[in-house]
Formats: sequence, structure tokens, C-alpha cells
Amino acid sequence: AAASFSTHTATAFSLTTILSNTPTFRSTPTTLAASSSSTTATHISNPRTLGKSTLIVSEACLGTMTFGVQNSPSDAFAQIDYARDNGCNFIDTAELYPVPLTAPEYRAGATEEILGDYIRRIGSTQRDELVI
Repeated sequence: AAASFSTHTATAFSLTTILSNTPTFRSTPTTLAASSSSTTATHISNPRTLGKSTLIVSEACLGTMTFGVQNSPSDAFAQIDYARDNGCNFIDTAELYPVPLTAPEYRAGATEEILGDYIRRIGSTQRDELVI
């Protein structure tokens, strides 16, 4: 539990640093994806267009690679809530960066399962505000 808390704190600190050093941008509703006709974003921190797509993403992206090994589902939910509350709508699900594949707790797909549980909790309307 202590390792999870310290990782959660480090992630929160990183997001706080990034988000506090960039102006918060409250846009007029901006369409996130052409495929979601009614989906709008009302508060994305320092929005950017993702490549040549029509997706609008926050400058900060929440990495989920620690979900399931270094962070419990409740820690993960708190991190996502914190990121969203501070204008982050962009989530990266690649889970192999810092997590050793030999860790006894490692299980391929755990990150996606935790994110899926989070999405079930927030519902489809709020899910449409995220770029995953």
C-alpha cells in the first residue's frame, strides 16, 4: 500500500506541475472525434490536435503503465479523476515502460481491465470525453 500511495503522489505531483505551468484553457465545446456526433469537451487543459486527426487532446497525457502492479484500482481511479479534474482528457494505455515483466503481480491486460472498470463507473457520456 505504501508503494502505491507514493506512486500515486508522484503521478499527482507530475500532473500538478505540468497542469499548473500551462494556462488552463476552457474552450467553447470542441468536438473530440468525428465518430461521436454529440461529444464535446468543455474543459481541456492547453488543447492540442492529435497529429492530423480531428481529436482534441490535453497537453498532458496520463500514462497508465503502473496500474495493476504499482497502483491498485482505487489508486488508478484517483489518478484518472485527478487528471480529468485538471483538464487532462488524454490517456495512454501502454503498460510496459517501468513495470518489470518479471514482477509477480504483472499480468498482461490488467491496465486495460482497470480502465474498463473506471469507464463502467463513469458511463458512456463521460467516456466519450476521453481520448484513450
